[in-house]
Amino acid sequence: MNLNLLWAGAILDELRRAGVREAVICPGSRSAPLAIAAAQSFRSCVVLDERSAAFFALGAAKVSQRPVIVLCTSGSAGAHFLPAILEAEAGAIPLIAITADRPPELHGFGAPQTFDQQRLFGNHARFLELGAPDPALVPHLRATIAQAARASGPLHLNAPFREPLAPIDQPMPCVRNEPAAQHFSARGLPKLTAIAAELSKRPRGVVVCGPRDANDDLNAAARELSRSLGYALIADAASQLRGDDAVSHADLILRSAPWAKALKPEAVVRLGGGGSSKVVQAWLEEVPYQVVVRERGEAIDPMHEAAAIIDADGPAACRALAGHAQGPLQALFAEAERRARAGLETAMCWSEPFIAREATRASELLYASSSMPVRDLDAFGGAPRGRVLANRGLNGIDGIVSSAAGAAWASGQATTVLLGDLALLHDLSGLVAAARLHISLRVLCVNNDGGGIFHFLPIAEHEQVFEPLFATPHGMNLPGAALLTGAAFTQVSDVKALRAALAAEQKFELIEARTDRTSNVEQHRALRTAVLTALGDPP
Repeated sequence: MNLNLLWAGAILDELRRAGVREAVICPGSRSAPLAIAAAQSFRSCVVLDERSAAFFALGAAKVSQRPVIVLCTSGSAGAHFLPAILEAEAGAIPLIAITADRPPELHGFGAPQTFDQQRLFGNHARFLELGAPDPALVPHLRATIAQAARASGPLHLNAPFREPLAPIDQPMPCVRNEPAAQHFSARGLPKLTAIAAELSKRPRGVVVCGPRDANDDLNAAARELSRSLGYALIADAASQLRGDDAVSHADLILRSAPWAKALKPEAVVRLGGGGSSKVVQAWLEEVPYQVVVRERGEAIDPMHEAAAIIDADGPAACRALAGHAQGPLQALFAEAERRARAGLETAMCWSEPFIAREATRASELLYASSSMPVRDLDAFGGAPRGRVLANRGLNGIDGIVSSAAGAAWASGQATTVLLGDLALLHDLSGLVAAARLHISLRVLCVNNDGGGIFHFLPIAEHEQVFEPLFATPHGMNLPGAALLTGAAFTQVSDVKALRAALAAEQKFELIEARTDRTSNVEQHRALRTAVLTALGDPP
């Protein structure tokens, strides 16, 4: 034993007591004491690329709902954590980044691999400078980490170490190394009598749940609230709430002006994060009485229209508000959902919406990329077979493969990642991580050779600049990515082939679903038209 190992062990022991069970390690020398202690204390794995490692840890934290460590050496290595830190901040995900550092005496005098790592991520992560190991400060170190680890969102710990970094036995000073006092958090509900009274005056209402990662009993609690108030339940693709009694095609239904008017509510109770559908969001902005349940750092109320914000656990808030008379919207929304589903079943053919729907029906755990995949899931996916996760904090397409690999590693579940070709090219190192760690990850890549989402924007009308600057066709050979990483490869371009590929026993594989980017907009319009036709007029 030496002081470095004792210090590193105390750090990780307090993080273990705060709920950490997994650690993602990037190779390096200065971080050796932490890497050794992490390998001894947690379920751990090594991911070579720091950017991929941070997204891998992010995915593990999202699926497990526990804090996960990502650890690297000193120098520029930690800078590659920033994109995942930003996503963790936006999603209040407990990602703990630990950067090893050189000791204070080596700073400011030209020592290699040295720069000021304090507050490396600015205001985007809570920061704690741990200081170089000091036997007198071990109790303070433990207490400080125990306190810092209580809050949600990303945490950055900077840990300087002096030589020797290897596990060399040394004489140990007298050290007090008992665990810090344990922290408990009891989030009490505010008095909801007045809010419940206002809701009971407004029987025409909806309960809307946006993206939410927690795998708790909100599914039952939200339905209890829906039944008690007679409110329809509108569920985002990544809300974990979809089912036959939930409205999963609101984006399509509300594009019909007569239905949007007939379904207009007097009140809304909002749960989870911001939804993927701009149509639903715009419709909700006109609701006169809005209640927002805030479970994390900020309320989802960008237009400042909420009459009440409840700081509470989602299931507890739902049950506290339940118990009022039914209203008329629930049955009307149910009829709209039935008609929308029937219209889609009739019109669905080979297209990107079809691929999204088949992915959600076939996946135990589905990780959806931003851009078109998560939108297609939300509008056309319907009730999913299992959990759906998405990085919807900042809506980036970076790190999606790594995030999904981390979720698969942490959960042990058969995991599919649905993404576009550009998102795959952004994160080829995620395939490397999955291959090295022998993760059974199914990568379903919708390849339309470029940025299909831009065809839905006004810039698509400007042909001279559109293809080179926005659509950005790349012509890359995706089987080469599979060959590089040892993934099985399948190319599909029709309904039968896709269903066969998704029904096969899962392994580490890349499925390339070829689509035509130029016809994508028209296919979406045709499906929306079919739904509007099936909806007809409200009864």
